[in-house]
Amino acid sequence: MTVILLLARSFVRQNRWLLFIFLLWPLVLGAFVWFPHHTATAADVLEIVQQEILYGLVIVTFLASSAIHNEKRSRRILGVLSKAVGRTQYLLGFLTGATWFAAIYFGMMYVSVLWLLGFSIATKGGLALCFNGMIAAIWAVSLSLLLSTFAYPFIAAMLAGAAALAPMLLANTHPILAPVASLIRNSESFSGTAMPGLIAIALLESAGFLVIGEQLFTRRDVTANLE
Repeated sequence: MTVILLLARSFVRQNRWLLFIFLLWPLVLGAFVWFPHHTATAADVLEIVQQEILYGLVIVTFLASSAIHNEKRSRRILGVLSKAVGRTQYLLGFLTGATWFAAIYFGMMYVSVLWLLGFSIATKGGLALCFNGMIAAIWAVSLSLLLSTFAYPFIAAMLAGAAALAPMLLANTHPILAPVASLIRNSESFSGTAMPGLIAIALLESAGFLVIGEQLFTRRDVTANLE
């Protein structure tokens, strides 16, 4: 566990400036809604929040998809794996770091909702909305890590994003086949709630992606120079 946390901390430190932008982004968008009337309607805030959920998913997915590639390019991966760090731990470190990013981002998103609308019956559902977004991010990150073990980062991110968001264009999607789309659709209003069954499906599939990714990653040559 200590190794995973150290890898996650290193991942966050390497992307600390993007994390700083993540901290500010929900507040900046909230300020645009709040100014100049110093008030905001629930409909306006919900529209912004839905956009922020998609932004968060896309950014975190791209970050995770490039993690292994960046480690290979800098040759850091050789030093880490030479210290008896398993490849499962390696992937879990990146997943944990990306989850911290998502938790911070969606946490700030909830803070912006409270700032704009106050702690009322309508905004209590905002916590479930942000939690759904974080679970969706974990699913997308896990898939992008799996794909990045054999695909170029941009391609891995695009495929993971398509698998996560493309089902939203369909009228009916099954939660098992499209948990991210189902989670986002459950976040179309502040009256939405966290759905334990849907969350369990998303987390189980995320674990499955990591197991497959670890098997593929074990068979990959990490000594090749990418330059």
